[in-house]
Amino acid sequence: MRFSTSAAALAAATLLGLAQPAAASGLFSRVATVQVPVSGPESQAQLAAQLTAQGYDNIALVSAYPTMENPHPELMGHAANAAQTPVHAGWNGVAQKNGQTVQVYVTRS
Repeated sequence: MRFSTSAAALAAATLLGLAQPAAASGLFSRVATVQVPVSGPESQAQLAAQLTAQGYDNIALVSAYPTMENPHPELMGHAANAAQTPVHAGWNGVAQKNGQTVQVYVTRS
């Protein structure tokens, strides 16, 4: 009986030990986002101006959505003409505020 009790305690300690690193590494951490409501057509230049007015900098907006093949399209370059490139509902790029990078999402209002 003593053997099965110590084996159960060892198994429980092992399972708890395996679970802790996953929680500590932020496996389920939340991604910082900013939601920008837009009513009507708006260009990337207008969206960037709104974000700048809210204190964001290092704004990288792109027209492509992230995919498995290209998870960070913002790293591939910006639109050639931000004044002519429309924003779309959903993810549009990234920006920084107080040193923290946030994902920029547009919602239609």
